[in-house]
Amino acid sequence: MLRKLVLISAVFLLAFSACTPSASPTEAPAPPEVAPTESPPPPLPEPTKEPAPVSMWPMTLVDALGREITLEKAPERIVSLSPSNTEVLFAAGAGDLVVGNTEYCDYPEEASAIEKVGGFSAKTISVEAIVALNPDLVFSNDSGHEPIIEALEQANIVVYAVKAASFEDVFANLELVGKLTENEDIAAQVVDGMKTRIVAVEEKIATVPQEERPSVFWEVWDEPLLTSGPNTFSAQMIKIAGGVNIFPDLTEDYPQISVEEVVSRNPDVIMGPDTHGDKLVIGELTARPGWEEITAVIDGRIYLIDGNKSSRPGPRLVDALEEIAASLYPDLFE
Repeated sequence: MLRKLVLISAVFLLAFSACTPSASPTEAPAPPEVAPTESPPPPLPEPTKEPAPVSMWPMTLVDALGREITLEKAPERIVSLSPSNTEVLFAAGAGDLVVGNTEYCDYPEEASAIEKVGGFSAKTISVEAIVALNPDLVFSNDSGHEPIIEALEQANIVVYAVKAASFEDVFANLELVGKLTENEDIAAQVVDGMKTRIVAVEEKIATVPQEERPSVFWEVWDEPLLTSGPNTFSAQMIKIAGGVNIFPDLTEDYPQISVEEVVSRNPDVIMGPDTHGDKLVIGELTARPGWEEITAVIDGRIYLIDGNKSSRPGPRLVDALEEIAASLYPDLFE
């Protein structure tokens, strides 16, 4: 009976399968052909526009006298009215532009061969000689040259009055010349070299306690007797070199004083340039009335410093500083 039921079920399934139509495979429609689209080329970068060069000319400056001056172009013919200005010009790479200077301009050696326009003071300088050189810039001092400046202004010659009362002024003057004559790199190297040497002196002096630093009389000139006030490059050198100026209370830059004032302030050290026109002799200083009582004379601490280096506020001022420091503290600067 069971076998009969299985047989009937199988026959039934076969019959059902035969009656059901088989599904034919359906082909998917082909996608429409699309023409390839060409991408446009990337846009070319726009050329970078170089900024138009900015000219530094004309250039307007304010000098040490507060005068506003204008230079239309870089100077090509320069006249210097002081040895310090001449040394600054040469050190900053502008020596080949100097067409005139003074009789005292003897450094560097090339400066001696340049045409002379007179001496140091306004009375000895020839305005006519300067005009004949056709300069486009004259460097004068900020004091003592006022009549020359006025006369040159009337002749339409540009004059820049230079201040040089400190190392910082010397740095600024070097940098200015470098800028005006497109020698900024040369000027910067000179300034950096000076600063490095000054720092070296300061570091050694820093080891000396303030109370142990000697009092110093700096003699600028002998007849009349002149010294350095506190706002001068001479006073700055004394301070950096570890000395104490015995005349810090004076208001003038280079005041006249008496022999008696020096005796009463009794300096530990006497210093100054080694020439007042002629070479100085230490015996001349010690022979002054009353000076045999001064501590500096008793201890033999009188030092004459190279006059050209110590009296000219230019690049060699740092040479004088080192000489002063070595005189005051020979053990520190062996």
